[in-house]
Amino acid sequence: MIPLRIRPHVVALAAVALGGLAPGAALGAQSGGEQAFDIHSGQTLTFAAKVEGGKVIVGRPRVSRLGAAHPAAGEMTVDLTPRDKDMYEQVIVNEKTSQPIDFVATALVGDVKIDERVLCGRLDGPASSRIGANHWRVRLHDFEVGKGDGSCD
Repeated sequence: MIPLRIRPHVVALAAVALGGLAPGAALGAQSGGEQAFDIHSGQTLTFAAKVEGGKVIVGRPRVSRLGAAHPAAGEMTVDLTPRDKDMYEQVIVNEKTSQPIDFVATALVGDVKIDERVLCGRLDGPASSRIGANHWRVRLHDFEVGKGDGSCD
């Protein structure tokens, strides 16, 4: 039998490559200035969100388990529930921001769009929408100032 030799630099390279696949590691801004974050089933993201010059600026998200976090003043939380019997998940948003904030949630397998929903900002209570649960991740993007009445048209 031939002994298996593992070289330290190969282990380090593999750790870096596989670290990018970890559920929390996919968070971050896209290149090109777009503010976007990935969320996975059973997670909550909490992040600062403020309006400056008519544009929404979001901060780096903190990941927690579903339902464990609540927004402080100037923050939003986004929950993604586990899939239900109909193969959907709920995207639930709570905002404590100065103005309501709308955004798009896109369910992706790799770079292939599976489902997409627009979530309308509300300051008077949580907003939610169902999204297809046959994805690897849900990307939150296109943050903009909302009307506050639950309609995004």
